[in-house]
Parts: sequence; C-alpha cells; structure tokens
Amino acid sequence: MSAIHSDHRGTYVVTYDVVSRLQSFRAKGFVVPLHDDLLFERFHISLFQKIQQALPGIMIDTIEMNELRRKIWEQVDGRITDHSQQAVLSTCFEIADLNPKSEGLLLNINRLFNADGVMMGYGPRPGFHPLDKQLDELSEKIGSRSVVLIEDGAFTGGTIKFVLNELERRDVKVTAIIIGFCCNGSRTAIQEVFAGEIVMVHPIKDLIDWIPDHDLIPFSPNCGRVLGEVTQQGLMPIRTAEGFSCAYPYILPFGRIEEWASLPTEGARDLSRLCIDTNIEIYSRMGPRITIRDLLSRNPTVSLPIGINAQGHLPALNMSIIAFLEQIREKH
Repeated sequence: MSAIHSDHRGTYVVTYDVVSRLQSFRAKGFVVPLHDDLLFERFHISLFQKIQQALPGIMIDTIEMNELRRKIWEQVDGRITDHSQQAVLSTCFEIADLNPKSEGLLLNINRLFNADGVMMGYGPRPGFHPLDKQLDELSEKIGSRSVVLIEDGAFTGGTIKFVLNELERRDVKVTAIIIGFCCNGSRTAIQEVFAGEIVMVHPIKDLIDWIPDHDLIPFSPNCGRVLGEVTQQGLMPIRTAEGFSCAYPYILPFGRIEEWASLPTEGARDLSRLCIDTNIEIYSRMGPRITIRDLLSRNPTVSLPIGINAQGHLPALNMSIIAFLEQIREKH
C-alpha cells in the first residue's frame, strides 16, 4: 500500500503483542524483561507518538492483544455449548494460547514472500509442519464436529478465505467466524464465500492499515515478511544451510516500511530508529553476549533478519545480536 496523504481520514491500527511473544524465550532459558517492565511501556508510548506524528489527521487505534484475546473468548463462550459437537479452531497462536477450550486446535499459517517482498501464497509459520499436514491432523481431531473459527485481525480477508476453502475440502463445517478486528472490505470478501455468522469484536471504521509491533522488532517470533519457496511439501519458509528461516523486518533498513505500513519516508526513518534502539535495549537486558546462532538454534519460530536488497549477504551467526543491531544502527 502506498503512503497515506494527510488529507485522508480513517483509522490506523497498531497491535501490541511483542511483549508476550518475547516471553516464549523463557522456556528456552533466556531472561526476558517482564510484561510490566517500563521498557515496553516507553516503547509503546514512543511508537504511538511516532506514528501519530507521521500521519497527522489519522485516528491511531492501539489494541492490546491480551485484551483482544479475552474479548474473543467471551464471544466463543457464548457460541460453544457442547464440546462433543463443536470445536474452536484458531489461526493465531496468541489467541489460542493458554485457553484450555482451544484443545490445541491451532493452524500455524503464515503469508510467505519472494525475494522482492511480494506475497507468494500461504505456508506454515517458521518451525511448523507444512500446511497440508497441519490441516489433515486438525480435521482428524475435529472429526464430525462443527467449528467456530477465530482470528486476531483481517485486512483483506485472504487468509480466512484460504482457510475456509481448505476446511471445506476436508468436510469441516464452519458455523461462525470471530475476528478481533477487520475492515469493511475484508468482511465483504469473507461473505463472498461464507454465509454463516461473522463477529467483529473490535469494529474499525475505514481501516487504512495495520501494523503489529512484533513486525518492527527483529529477533522476535514471526517478525517481518518470511521468505518462502516452493517444495514438494508445498510452499515453505526458506531455510539456510543451518536450517534457519529468513525474514524482512518491516523497519528500515531491512524492509519497505513506507510501502508495507503506509508511512511517509521521514516518519518511517524515525520509527525505524526507535525500534532499533528498543531492540538493542531488550537484548542488552537479555544478555549482551547472546549470538544470533544462540537465539535462533533454540527458537525455531524466530527468523534471521535480512535486508530486502541484501540477498546472499546473511548476518554472521557468531556475531552477538547487540553487535549486529549496533552495526545496523550505524548504517541507518
């Protein structure tokens, strides 16, 4: 999407979930700042200010994913009355996580992109099985039950339409779709292929664009646009010689934040500097000697951050994350 002009009115959504995503590192032995650490509060305040300055006249709507998850499950509870006849399927780990009613019914799906940052199609998130394998296993667990499908947000509705088609191929019946938020266009797109109930937990009028904060913080799980390739197992994340996936974080100098997040160039530069500085502070707290290899080898959901114009020039895996980020900051 091209940058927004200041005379355009609408709503720009920023979702906050990078804090909870980073907490997953604890299970691998890393010490991570807690949810209530002032580091994250400062980051979110500054992020809001940078986006507001970059987009004068635009409504900035910030959404805490933990709160959105709670509201989605409230909607689920009102629709699931018999677990022997109904099931809940999520396409978002952050929504399904920690809720026993999810039954582990989670499709780890991700958009995958080519070397120019253009979408190729759908595949698994890094570290997970091919989509066909996931879907076959899920349909077996669901059995003859009907499904309530839940999703954090929908911008074009493409992912939900893809999932609906794949479930239909496996004779899985979806009776309702509960979405954290979506724009009118995505609702219309979904209605083209789905006649059941669609619930928007957090309605957005005139949604211009949406950026999750985790896409702005390299070395956080599922950050950026993951590179894909066609394999015998379907579309899969590209893997380096050591088995690591690669992704373009949205921020400069890695990705094209002006195009991908609808920000004017100067605003994109300021926001990118903020995110690099915050990233350095996070990993300084986690341990300044942590190398890129240390982190990625223990966390397969984390991708190697690369620049969109730097194919073939991968970061040195034995470099500390702090040294790598400081090098990026100097170039930027």
